[in-house]
Amino acid sequence: MEKYKIKHEADQHTYEFEVAQYPFRDGETCKYTVFYEGKMVASFEPDSCHVLHICKNDSGFDETLLGLLADEMEYRHPDLLPDQGENK
Repeated sequence: MEKYKIKHEADQHTYEFEVAQYPFRDGETCKYTVFYEGKMVASFEPDSCHVLHICKNDSGFDETLLGLLADEMEYRHPDLLPDQGENK
């Protein structure tokens, strides 16, 4: 399991999330659990195209904010997204 922090600014507030990455059911991708101030706020899992989607949001965080967080997590781990040159 890998853990790392992501800071995100929204609504004149800086959120510091901790992201935990776990092996996913196919063994080649990961599931992500996000914590804020020590509490789990959401979890994400990849679809068949390796794009992260919210699978749990118990925190009440705005889904737009969580979507931006998913984008940052994908950017941090570019191997989540298939190489655009694969089909050329």
